[in-house]
Amino acid sequence: MTTTLTVGTLARTLGVSEKAVRLWTDRGLLDATRTGEGAPRAYGPEQVVRGRTITLLRALDVSLADVATVLDSADPVAEFDELWGAVRASLEGRLAAAGYVRSVLAGQPALDVPHEVRDVPARLLLTLGGSATLGELAGLIPALTNRLFVALTETGATLAGVPSVQYHERATEHSAARLTVRVPVAAPCAPPPGMALVAEEAGREIVVVLDQDRAADQSFIVAVHDHVALAAGDGSLAVVGDNRESYLPTWGRGLGGPVLEISAPVVPR
Repeated sequence: MTTTLTVGTLARTLGVSEKAVRLWTDRGLLDATRTGEGAPRAYGPEQVVRGRTITLLRALDVSLADVATVLDSADPVAEFDELWGAVRASLEGRLAAAGYVRSVLAGQPALDVPHEVRDVPARLLLTLGGSATLGELAGLIPALTNRLFVALTETGATLAGVPSVQYHERATEHSAARLTVRVPVAAPCAPPPGMALVAEEAGREIVVVLDQDRAADQSFIVAVHDHVALAAGDGSLAVVGDNRESYLPTWGRGLGGPVLEISAPVVPR
């Protein structure tokens, strides 16, 4: 006869609350049976092993959705390694951002990230503005970019570089920031309603290039934007315009290497 466990017994065995066991069951992480309608849930002994694994993963702040992905994977070890690698990269970004905040508090801003100063040729930009909070940016930027690409097709204009976003303010979770998405075009075109064609003069910019792991960490991105806005803190340059983000063709494709450039126009002091 197979011994089964009640919700309470399983909860005590795992060292968690009965509410947690019920939640994990409702989410499909644990498997329970009932002997009839209205009968209490019963768990087989194999659910203890699974429950202990869930407890360990939750102790690492792994979300329930990610717990399910790991446990139900054909190769849970590989799935966990991929998940934890992303967490580790995020932690490294937060540690770097925290170090930058400390340097700012000490009055000596310093961020351990390479930068370069480069010449930027004159160019024509088809632009479209919008505004978004920090949480809305991930949806708004692709939407505006897609509208610009549709406009390129409709007007017969030729794309002449990578898209970029110009931030006129800094977005927060509760405060929307004005921004402009820009795509360079090879020749003048008639912009559709709501868009504008802007001629940007040649100049220089300070640039920080990031890989996908660093670009995925919001706290590190904020630190880089601040770092760039100070012209990398060396005192020889002055920023004369809004910060920009340029999305390279490798963005979001998991190919490694540079995916994002954060820049600002500069002139010598």
